[in-house]
Amino acid sequence: MLKTAFAVTTGKTVAGLTAFLKLGSGTSLPGKVARKLDPHLLQNLGKQVKHQVIAVTGTNGKTTTCGLLAQFLREGNHRVVHNQLGANMVPGITAALIKQSSLTGHLSADYAVLEVDEASMKGLTSEIGVQRVVVSNLFRDQLDRYGELDTTAKLIQKGIQQTEIMQGRGRLILNGDDPLVTTLGQDPALQYQDNLLYFGVEQVTYQHGTTPACPVPFTREVTQCPACQGPLDYTNLVFGHLGDYHCRECDYHRPTLTVAAEHVLVKPEASEIRLRYGHETIHINLPLPGLFNVYNLLAAAAVVYDLGLPASVIQSGLNHYQSVFGRAEKKVLSGKNTLIMLIKNPVGASEVLKLVGGDPKGKLLIALNDNYADGRDVSWIWDAQFEAIPAEKEVVVSGVRAEDMAIRLKYAGISEARILIEPDLKAALDKALDKTAPDEVLYILPTYTALLSLNKILN
Repeated sequence: MLKTAFAVTTGKTVAGLTAFLKLGSGTSLPGKVARKLDPHLLQNLGKQVKHQVIAVTGTNGKTTTCGLLAQFLREGNHRVVHNQLGANMVPGITAALIKQSSLTGHLSADYAVLEVDEASMKGLTSEIGVQRVVVSNLFRDQLDRYGELDTTAKLIQKGIQQTEIMQGRGRLILNGDDPLVTTLGQDPALQYQDNLLYFGVEQVTYQHGTTPACPVPFTREVTQCPACQGPLDYTNLVFGHLGDYHCRECDYHRPTLTVAAEHVLVKPEASEIRLRYGHETIHINLPLPGLFNVYNLLAAAAVVYDLGLPASVIQSGLNHYQSVFGRAEKKVLSGKNTLIMLIKNPVGASEVLKLVGGDPKGKLLIALNDNYADGRDVSWIWDAQFEAIPAEKEVVVSGVRAEDMAIRLKYAGISEARILIEPDLKAALDKALDKTAPDEVLYILPTYTALLSLNKILN
């Protein structure tokens, strides 16, 4: 333990210096340095978690799902540690646990809730015992890093195969509405099918004034049956390729949902949900915008149901929940109302753009970067439905690839006169705020590293 204590102390020192010298967010470097001093650091910290380590992975919604889950567990009087700033690779996870441990390397927690990058699942589960894995969804994202969807699914599967879930100890909690995610429960090496739990959405309606769909039809990213490659049909399509599916040529279909939104009423800034919680039905008010956040809620609710917590922790947790930075986060800046929402891939961005398109008065700032953490390939913007933005809306574009974003908006039908290009993010924010009236909302849509830069500016 002396080596672990020294590594933790050094990691905390590095984090402190990084913050003092304003060298960055300090979400990964302390973990990298500490792991050099003690290669078994993550394993040693993980062993101190009293009950379970829960890993949440998938393309969209990981950060919000983890934030909700951590809050629900705390409502159940449990001590929780998690990487709440979203650094989801192994060094970042290590740094988060260092931050929440004592100088001697003692970690006091009942549960660890860990957001995990899809490609990092194998590395994480090789070092730390994970008893529950949640997979949110699989959409095309950073093709230069992950490859196509089946490749991403295999990366996650390799991580799961290193856990005790394969031997029936623990649980695999899957989005049953995603035909590709569901395949993870069909792994022949999985010895017990009864340690699978599925969540999903049954029915959705939209309140008057809430945009139900993008003006341009969105192409499904999964069209063929993962089992036989036959065509998939849907009795209910929620968004993207999520919904109630079945194959025309084999018996592959959506599994039975244990935790489900039996009905969702989507409002501009919230949703009302009739939630099936095992054999119980409860009514939930979700104070987060967008149908995508309903899935985040369902994923977190499925875990607390599986852990045996009462349904009361869900609404109580939502009442005390604070949005994670950049994930549907409301802020008042210079006296103006803003809503910050991360965009990073076609489906996720399209769902966010529905919200923006539903507010004809709102102003818009989009910041597009192509750094490593964003994905070098920004061609995804041509698959996202920017056509959902009203043609008369004024848009400020910023970031490393601001010009690319401006061209995409022009092709989406927005005139050049309404597009202001300002690569410097701080200057772009100031200009966007100046254009926003006190009774309007400025929607800020950054990619990942632009979000980090925005956080630094605001702090």
